[in-house]
Amino acid sequence: MQKISRQKRIEGTRVPGIINNIQYHYVNIDVYEDGMVNCWELVDLAGLKKKMTHSWIVSQVPDSENISIYGLGTYKVQSAEWKYNKAGYLRHIRDTVKRLNPKMENMYTISEDEIQLQTSRRVIYSPQASEFYVKNEIGYQTTEGEAFTIFLKHQDKNYLANLVIYKDGRVTCYTTKFELNFEIDDIEEYFQNGTLFTSFTNPTTIVFEDLGKITFGEVVYSADSIEKYKQLVDTYQKLNGSETSLEKCREAYYDYLEYPSEPARARLKELYELIPEHERKYLGDMDSRDTDYIRIIYHPERKREV
Repeated sequence: MQKISRQKRIEGTRVPGIINNIQYHYVNIDVYEDGMVNCWELVDLAGLKKKMTHSWIVSQVPDSENISIYGLGTYKVQSAEWKYNKAGYLRHIRDTVKRLNPKMENMYTISEDEIQLQTSRRVIYSPQASEFYVKNEIGYQTTEGEAFTIFLKHQDKNYLANLVIYKDGRVTCYTTKFELNFEIDDIEEYFQNGTLFTSFTNPTTIVFEDLGKITFGEVVYSADSIEKYKQLVDTYQKLNGSETSLEKCREAYYDYLEYPSEPARARLKELYELIPEHERKYLGDMDSRDTDYIRIIYHPERKREV
């Protein structure tokens, strides 16, 4: 039988959440208008309830535990005021679906046959959501973007926010209660003056809207805020079809391996140091990371391991 497929655009929104997998991970839970929810696995509302029953998704983190925030850092909880228990958080997700789809029409339910098929194929579906905003309602013209998480100082409070850079240069800082709009040419100063930040030296309270308020007593690890700005610029270039700093550095690496020379090594060093520091590990695979780049750039006397 000849196979074909089609794609359908399903819209949704981001909801703050925490996944308990070895350690606690802050994540954006993707909630869609058809009732599907992505929490590192695409599930329906019944599946979400099972995830919460088995504490894969939690609504609270004990004091003194760490929370890892992808691409931002790891922070130790000193104290917190949590907004929901398990039942309350599940209702919150259901209410979010209802806001997206007031009549709760065309809701998707995963059948037992579908679950068995996924099990037999040994696959877990976790589709990557696409960021966009509606530029023009006529013709429903949209502009795509990409996002990462950042801390935001706003009106004497600190928030955890999603920072989205769009293809047209618009930059929007989203929380679940408000959003702030900037332009790519103006955003650097907000990283420099601490409005957008990644770390702190004293215990600091962060508002995690739709989760609660968390006072972090210690920064276990964090990305550098200026490196996050470099990531933003890199993403903007990628959205507009230009090579990223990672791609340019990989090309220089292979050029060096083919024609090793001091000028080639210097060029590789220059491009390597342009990559946001927290992203350099993606130059290689999960095992090699950027170790061979470091060897060539900073320890050229060492022989390459094959």
